[in-house]
Amino acid sequence: REGSAWHDLQEVSKAITKHEVDSRYACLISDDAHPETLKKNGHLDHIVRRAIGYGIDPLTAIQMVTINVAQCFHLDHEMGSVAPCKCADMVLLDDLSACHVTDVFIDGEPVTKDGKLLINDRTYRYPDEAKNTVHLSEKSPSDFDILVPADKAGGSEIKVRAIEVISAKTSTTDTFVTLPIKDGKVALDPNADVMKAFVFERHHNTGKVGKGFIKGFGVKKGALAQTVAHDAHNLLVVGTNDRDMAIAVNELISCGGGLIAVVDGKVIGKVPLPIAGLMSEDDLPTTAARVAGLEKAWAEMGCALPSPFMTMSIVSLACLPELRLTDRGLVDCRTFTFADLFAD
Repeated sequence: REGSAWHDLQEVSKAITKHEVDSRYACLISDDAHPETLKKNGHLDHIVRRAIGYGIDPLTAIQMVTINVAQCFHLDHEMGSVAPCKCADMVLLDDLSACHVTDVFIDGEPVTKDGKLLINDRTYRYPDEAKNTVHLSEKSPSDFDILVPADKAGGSEIKVRAIEVISAKTSTTDTFVTLPIKDGKVALDPNADVMKAFVFERHHNTGKVGKGFIKGFGVKKGALAQTVAHDAHNLLVVGTNDRDMAIAVNELISCGGGLIAVVDGKVIGKVPLPIAGLMSEDDLPTTAARVAGLEKAWAEMGCALPSPFMTMSIVSLACLPELRLTDRGLVDCRTFTFADLFAD
């Protein structure tokens, strides 16, 4: 896997180059790749080049994105190799090691040559039911209060469970942090690299909401929200202050979903995704520019992680270790049980 945020190929390729695992059982994938990555680096051609750079033979690398994948999904009777009776979906290369594509064919018809599109762009119109999918009432800063339980009140600080993200990895760490108490609520410590995290159920307006804390992004100010939040794709927001979190959520409610960054009450990065809260209606260059602007916003807020909104998108993915946040609360993905926010 070698996508925008997950860079596993260098390590995993050693299974082929050093440990002699049969390469015919290996596939190369991107997993998550955002538009700017596709525009700048390419897709599977880029991953093939990376594999070759890590010592995998060029022909073997190409097998790993063609026939191997087709056989893995039991589709090799239709695709995966150039042969009679199979789909004529093909690319022509002028340099094997550089994996430079000159021509692309779909069903035997030429669709690109030397990087130029040969067919007319056919814009698809999405039906209305695919839009307006963020069903939430407007939020106020008070909706982001995390109250201290009565049996733990009385002190000046409290120990809470937090999700700690790891740079360029899909896994998280289940950790504990001590935070101050202010007016009966859990407050944030600006020096602890901890933000609040909320997940709002947004498909049916059930009112379900999960509350937690997240560590490791390095964000020093503002809030970030997105409706790309695997696998349920509810509305996920993280932030250093309640006001910016409320603004970020309300902006996404207004535009029908997407990704957003807010600092000091102002939107500094935004990618509208009005189709199911997951897809853009704009073309690749426009969407890529917006994503690049969002990535810049993350950096301005203090985050140095690669494609951090990709890492954020799986904070709610309750099948990956160790700890995740859903609209029903924290989930320990080692035991698949709900976890308490407050330490015993």
